Amino acid sequence: MACKFSLATAVVVIAAALLHSVAAQKTHVVGDSLGWIVPLGGPIAYETWAAQYTFTVGDTLVFNFATGDQDVAMVTKEAFASCNSTNPIELKTNGPANFTLASGVEYYFIGTMARHCPLGQKLAINVSGPTGSPAPSSTPVPTPPRAPVMYTVGDELGWLVPPGGEIAYESWAYNKDFIVGDSLVFNFTTGEQDVARVTKEAFETCNSTNPIALATTGPATFVLTSGGEYYFISTKARHCPLGQKLAINVTGSSGPAASPAAPPPSTFVPSPPRQAVTYTVGDKLGWVVPPGGPIAYSTWAYDKIFVVGDTLVFNFENGTQDVAVLVSKSAYESCDTSNTTTVLTTSPAKITLTTAGEHFFTSTYSRHCYFGQKLAINVTAGSSATPPSSSAMPPSSTSSSSSGGPVSSPPPESSAMSHAAGAFYLTFLSIIMAVLLNN
Repeated sequence: MACKFSLATAVVVIAAALLHSVAAQKTHVVGDSLGWIVPLGGPIAYETWAAQYTFTVGDTLVFNFATGDQDVAMVTKEAFASCNSTNPIELKTNGPANFTLASGVEYYFIGTMARHCPLGQKLAINVSGPTGSPAPSSTPVPTPPRAPVMYTVGDELGWLVPPGGEIAYESWAYNKDFIVGDSLVFNFTTGEQDVARVTKEAFETCNSTNPIALATTGPATFVLTSGGEYYFISTKARHCPLGQKLAINVTGSSGPAASPAAPPPSTFVPSPPRQAVTYTVGDKLGWVVPPGGPIAYSTWAYDKIFVVGDTLVFNFENGTQDVAVLVSKSAYESCDTSNTTTVLTTSPAKITLTTAGEHFFTSTYSRHCYFGQKLAINVTAGSSATPPSSSAMPPSSTSSSSSGGPVSSPPPESSAMSHAAGAFYLTFLSIIMAVLLNN
């Protein structure tokens, strides 16, 4: 009897370990629909893409490109910063190219074709250890202070009227931590651009009448001397309305911020309901075939919370665009516009969100969807959070947040992995039963 128990236990342990390994590993298609190319607007495209995901040991990166037109090299941090492709760690010239993330470190990838890396074909990611790693000690370890950092606004893009509107600088600032003592460097050609620090109200209205500070000679450097919000715009005609504007939040120090007092675990504090919001899709970009592919509209929707009752406004030039409501996620992913619920051809097209769940939109014009004119959002049933059940499972990282946090569409990964894991699990249950019955 003891022998039977030991054998069955061993099979269960092995099955659980293998199942955990299969379920944990993910495949990430770099840039999603954009693929691996020289992106419009510089490295912001791949920075924005990477900010949406968590990378873990065992995951795989897939670089989609046409063989002969592109390549991909894994390089050191120094080579990445200088776009030096002389001695890559690994070079792959046939697309699609796969890289398995074998260790919990930083990974750096560039294109080695002439000027591809300086123009933005580069990706840096941070890979965490296995999900089964031991939990950290309960004693908090204070974050050591870091040295001041000098940030070049827009990186290689520089400071100009960006393609795609203000999304470019919003994306650039999105995953950065600014603290007192850091500096911003605005690279621009003297006489063609300038940069003004302004108030929040002036930033929102693009009013450059009374700036806090104005620099007309490039490059211009601003030192962040205090905590709080900072706002920058260009004073040149129409530059700010077209997207040459930057807003950042500066923390008072490099140490961890004090956490606000939380209510007792048994106390649920409901969020107050909010009024319905009208969102202009893409803001000043409008509804067009966006530069850089679908990342533009993915980025626009990333930090927004959509609830039933909100309205989407699609601004476009009549006769050149339309907006279609797709019936399913599969139609969205394959750009199949043959089965839609609504097609609006007159601008501005307004769509009120009447149901919760995932909503998908695109254009029916030829190739527009394939080139990135597509939007996926997740709509929650209401603006008030619902107290969680004591027996409810915690939400996954891609589900809507019950506390009112950002709601994002699920990552563009196939559900095949979860189906495979389920099948794998059932197979091992069968093996266990067979062992118990035959011994």
